[in-house]
Amino acid sequence: MLTRPGSKPGPAWMRDFSEHSADTREQRRMIPFWLFFVLYMAAILVLTHLATAVVFSGERSYSSPAQFAGLPLLSYGATAKGIIAIGGKATGVVAVGGLAIGAVAIGGLALGGISFGGATLALFSFGGLAIGWRAIGGLAVGEAALGGLAIGKYAYAGKGVAYGSVEASGRQKEHLFG
Repeated sequence: MLTRPGSKPGPAWMRDFSEHSADTREQRRMIPFWLFFVLYMAAILVLTHLATAVVFSGERSYSSPAQFAGLPLLSYGATAKGIIAIGGKATGVVAVGGLAIGAVAIGGLALGGISFGGATLALFSFGGLAIGWRAIGGLAVGEAALGGLAIGKYAYAGKGVAYGSVEASGRQKEHLFG
């Protein structure tokens, strides 16, 4: 990672977020984040309701006649494959379902480039258990991790616990122990 002389390593926005969440005087400035978080959770609730309604509806499945790169534009069902896939096991560019695999994956277990869900594995990972290059979640593991329990090269936890090999919650490694 390239850094300017005198600047701190690691993502500055994660460091700032961690510092603001730990400071009780700065919690009013956190209101926009929590508003976004509540809206995000509501959107996930709607999407998962849609996905489970499709999965539990029986043998009902659909693949749109419009195709792009040999895949249907929209597909839903128990096992859906398409550009936009919704179902129990969804595979596509945008995948929503119990097991979602795609460039953008949303679901209980999500794998992809950008993943949202319960357990996620991606480059940019957001979830309860988030594993990725940039991970945000309850338990976040990655090069830059932000969460209640953050483990990584650069770990930020606010009031939680951070274990970082280089930096943890803004403190360099030589100050972490002892």
